[in-house]
Amino acid sequence: MKNCNINNGNIVISEPLWQLYQEVYFYPFMSTSHYLNGAIISLWNKHGGILSCYTNKKIQNKNIKALSRISTPIKYLYGGNHDMSYRELSISLNISLSLAQKLSKRFNQRAFYFVENGNITLYNSYDLKQCYTFKEPIVKRMKRLTLPAFNSAQL
Repeated sequence: MKNCNINNGNIVISEPLWQLYQEVYFYPFMSTSHYLNGAIISLWNKHGGILSCYTNKKIQNKNIKALSRISTPIKYLYGGNHDMSYRELSISLNISLSLAQKLSKRFNQRAFYFVENGNITLYNSYDLKQCYTFKEPIVKRMKRLTLPAFNSAQL
């Protein structure tokens, strides 16, 4: 994995990449009230690589199919940069932290977000000790804007 180091058997995300994850904003597909609890996990760009639209669609469909055994609604949103010129299709699921970690690893994601009562924390998928709690609630990171035609998150 690029931008990661192994420390005491745990995968540690490098500081520059960790900072990028902390600069996230979300584009909700539903009312913001639907995203106040649960995990937010990307469906695209496994292992942090930028993949083609076709490959991301295949991975996305495979991961959504794997979620059919979980009895919680899937809520979609984009996670991306401030202007959403880089955005990845993600899901929000009202699940436990431990299940969120398992799914994030299964989806080959380096990190995921976990929201409790509107408060958001970023976690390393492979080492929950590497985490960052945002100062502002998730609603401050929700953006409704016209999405750019080009998305630099896909080849």
